[in-house]
Amino acid sequence: MSSLLYPFLISLLINTIIIHYFNRHSHLSSDTFDGPQKFHHTITPRIGGLAIFLAFLIMVFLNFYNTKNILIIKLLFSSLPVFIVGFVEDITKKVSPGIRLLSAAISGMIFIYSTGFFLNKLDLYILDNLFTFRFFAIFITIIAIAGVSNSINIIDGFNGLSAIVSIAILFSLGYVAFKVSDLLILNVSFILIGAIGGFFIWNYPFGKIFLGDGGAYFIGFMIATLSIILVERNSQVSPWFPLLSAIYPIFETLFSMYRRKFIHKTKMDRPDAYHLHQLIYKRVVPYVFNIHRNNKLMRNSATSPFLWLICSIGVIPAVLFYNNTIILITFTVIFCLSYI
Repeated sequence: MSSLLYPFLISLLINTIIIHYFNRHSHLSSDTFDGPQKFHHTITPRIGGLAIFLAFLIMVFLNFYNTKNILIIKLLFSSLPVFIVGFVEDITKKVSPGIRLLSAAISGMIFIYSTGFFLNKLDLYILDNLFTFRFFAIFITIIAIAGVSNSINIIDGFNGLSAIVSIAILFSLGYVAFKVSDLLILNVSFILIGAIGGFFIWNYPFGKIFLGDGGAYFIGFMIATLSIILVERNSQVSPWFPLLSAIYPIFETLFSMYRRKFIHKTKMDRPDAYHLHQLIYKRVVPYVFNIHRNNKLMRNSATSPFLWLICSIGVIPAVLFYNNTIILITFTVIFCLSYI
């Protein structure tokens, strides 16, 4: 219980302080309203991820004091590059997507080097032969960590969207960790859920603070690394379990790259307004709820529940069949086809 309550209260307090300070010094903001992915109309702090990270930091040291498990310290240390670079982008808005991805890859390399964990199978015979080559396995692991880190940032477009999606994914990791008695993954997952919950209170539905790149990349990195540790330490957990659990943000990212490169003939890292959550905001919400198109706040808040439901289509079967690769692959294919 303390793994949830304490980080929740710490995060809630820090976010409250940030919002209060920001309201008195809004002239210091670098927030803007231009760009295809901007759907808010008031200047808003973008550093909610700072509160989540600080809550996690405090809980990590408390956990280490009680358990003396060095792995949780290594997780914290390896997350520093991706969080710091994302946080700098939140403050300056001058860090390119390429640099942010590179920082995620560097964090991934630090994670692999310090913990020794990396992907070594996909439960697919042909590919598993390739994973016997250490260089290939490490390379794929770094790509996966950077990709999942970026995927949470990709879906971070509306109030409450990335927060609840991340909580759902982390809850699935924590539940399966409980089933296989992996207490570290269980504790870290619930610490993050609590910290994100303290942010969610202020983020949804009124959007008093945003997660920012620092928060999104940090959460994505933690989801990726916790997934790797869980699968590698517990042979009964299929590697397709975390993939299906996080399939919504992962496939959103992959499809966005395809859409930009091959359909719109633009750079893959160029922002656009054709993500699934943006299409629901524009084309579905105004008609389902009869909300006027000028009421951006209500449309913003009404969009996220649609995506929470879509996320659950991956999370629920992932949890139910976490040890059955065939069923997990089947649901993964079904989700991707349904999304398209």
